[in-house]
Amino acid sequence: MPCLLLRGSLSPKKMSIMKSMKHPGIGFLLLMAALLTSCQGSRRTPEPETTPPPVDSFEFFRDGYYQALLPSWEESPELDRETLRMVYRDGQFIAITRYQNLPEIFARQFLSFIEEDPNAYLVQQSVLEDKPFFEFTTREDNQTKRIQAVLDYCQGYTYVLITGGRDTVENASLFEEVLASSSCQDPYRVPDLVTGKIGLMVNPALDDPWEGFYPALRLAKENGVQVLHTYLDWGGVEPAAGERVWDWQDALMGYRLQEGFEISLVVDVIHTTVRGSLPVDLEGKPFDDPEFIERFSDFISEVLDRYPVQYLSIGNEVNDYFVAHRDEIPAYETFFLAVRDRVHAEHPDVQVAMTFAYHDAESTDAVDIIKRLDLGDFLPLTLYIYSPGFVFDRAPEELEGYLGRILTLADDKPIAIVETGWNTAESLSGSQADQEVYLREVFRLLAENREQVEFISWFCLHDSQLENSRKAAQTFLPPDSPLLHDEAYLRDFVDFLNYFGLRENDGTPKQAWFAFQEEASAYLEIFGESE
Repeated sequence: MPCLLLRGSLSPKKMSIMKSMKHPGIGFLLLMAALLTSCQGSRRTPEPETTPPPVDSFEFFRDGYYQALLPSWEESPELDRETLRMVYRDGQFIAITRYQNLPEIFARQFLSFIEEDPNAYLVQQSVLEDKPFFEFTTREDNQTKRIQAVLDYCQGYTYVLITGGRDTVENASLFEEVLASSSCQDPYRVPDLVTGKIGLMVNPALDDPWEGFYPALRLAKENGVQVLHTYLDWGGVEPAAGERVWDWQDALMGYRLQEGFEISLVVDVIHTTVRGSLPVDLEGKPFDDPEFIERFSDFISEVLDRYPVQYLSIGNEVNDYFVAHRDEIPAYETFFLAVRDRVHAEHPDVQVAMTFAYHDAESTDAVDIIKRLDLGDFLPLTLYIYSPGFVFDRAPEELEGYLGRILTLADDKPIAIVETGWNTAESLSGSQADQEVYLREVFRLLAENREQVEFISWFCLHDSQLENSRKAAQTFLPPDSPLLHDEAYLRDFVDFLNYFGLRENDGTPKQAWFAFQEEASAYLEIFGESE
């Protein structure tokens, strides 16, 4: 039951977001040396030749968790809007700038600007203390300036620590010490449990994927989450043969990975009751078509080369599709096995499977589909406990019985509950009190069964906005479904999708959010130390 805002192809809004990432003011860095030496450097009165050079003292510059060592040179009062600090002396400068971007994306843009500037020359591109490092020269007013820059990620930003000025080796050792001092002193670390991991579907408050995504990640990181469950549309990244659009996924995945989370990724070639988004030239082909298998295998190979994923699901809640298309099961089995074997060969550390909706399998008498298609390395399932009409009038304590039946079905195979939660919509008989009870049951049962449970992931961090949930609801239904025109059904389905958050859409915590903080802290205090 994936959230709409963090899935799919590049909408106009997403495109504008990506464009804003591509204009970080890199040209300013290329001209900084010239501006400093021509303007600020001229303000200094030359000291007599007999005066010995000053002895440098140092202090730490800090911005949140970011820190770097700076000499006590003269400070510049004239700062670019992205520049946090700048010091200079005798035509040399050190500056710290900050951009809402990722180091990997910024580095590509940085290199492009250098290569396109006729007055700039790239001396080297490497890494310094595992961080992207650039050294280049630029010509201005017949004078060569040498610039060095190291890029560091911290708190959702790329910090650029820049040294340089007139092409001289006078401060080479000082610059080396300064550049090596760049660091992020984030006191929070993602847990490192082997099994029994805490998962979460992280979506932003206010459905704002740019300003809201990083704060949502921080809430997860600071409260014990280890696994982020997320989704990727094949057709959104590969709209047609030979086309790949990675920008949006690079941004979303980049922030998740920079913060140190493990990733559970669903590529939904099956999207619950319908086929998922596919390249337009492959729509309508059977799953076992050789071209379909080869193209998807190539695609997933590139996904895994690009993003270090721990758990991969090929298809989401697939039994809900096959209960009405049982004749397609053999073709999907052939398709899955071919892809699984390629993943095993190229990325042996990735656990690959397909996701099933266990609650629906029981209610539609389709557990046999799970048994037949349980061909993966682990058994991932979604689990929601409600009555017909999406009504949450059941007892949260029923979770124990469901989990027991799931573990029996899996036998000795590891399982993952990739989505579970409790709806708080009053229209569906949901309540915050029952949501809290259910959440505490989740943690109790995770602790009791952690040896066989890879992770349990809560759906989701924030409620969505109704208009976005309505768009999401329509993606679950075939184009010819009469339910698309059934307003009573759609109203209930939209409420069902919309109100699973531990926090309201505006960020207001629900009762279960405080329970999540308490339970996760207690759980990790017991099990985090043992591993």
